Amino acid sequence: MNKTARSLLSVKVQTRARKTAIERLGPDEFRIKVAAPPVKGAANREVVRLIAGYFGVPSTSVKVVKGKTSSRKLIAISTPSSS
Repeated sequence: MNKTARSLLSVKVQTRARKTAIERLGPDEFRIKVAAPPVKGAANREVVRLIAGYFGVPSTSVKVVKGKTSSRKLIAISTPSSS
């Protein structure tokens, strides 16, 4: 029995932006602007925090599964499924 549901999102990230913003481009596609530079995972941490807040899940439920060093990322969101 599967106790978690997993959603995958395609994300295009712009780092060193003046304003932090999240824009939904499609059902599973987002553009995210973050102020953090792409150094030592700072931008990825900010992206995870923004996605978690947008979907109302804890940051521990959001993970970058592909593109950790790229501006294009695949993000997984795990949520408990109702059984």
